[in-house]
Amino acid sequence: MTTEGVIILIWSATLLLALGITIVAVSMIVRIVLAAREVDRLLKETLPAAGGIAANTAAIMELEAVVAAAGPLLEGTAAIGRAAAGIHEKVGRVGRLLAGEARP
Repeated sequence: MTTEGVIILIWSATLLLALGITIVAVSMIVRIVLAAREVDRLLKETLPAAGGIAANTAAIMELEAVVAAAGPLLEGTAAIGRAAAGIHEKVGRVGRLLAGEARP
């Protein structure tokens, strides 16, 4: 084989190798672009839901204020219950007195 034949053989082999590497690289780029498009599509679907979740969970920050107010409200409810029981007892006594029962 002549020097010129060896050069053509090396050049052809290198050209075929570069073609193979280019085909592999292009197929990887195509897959990356398709995956990026899928991520973008999923992002467009998910973004409104994420906004809704953020809006719906914003009230969680207010729970501490509700818990802080619950203690005094519970005490007030207990006081109202005691007052209502006292009123009920006194009204019952008045009713019995009016009905003629002498027992106070």
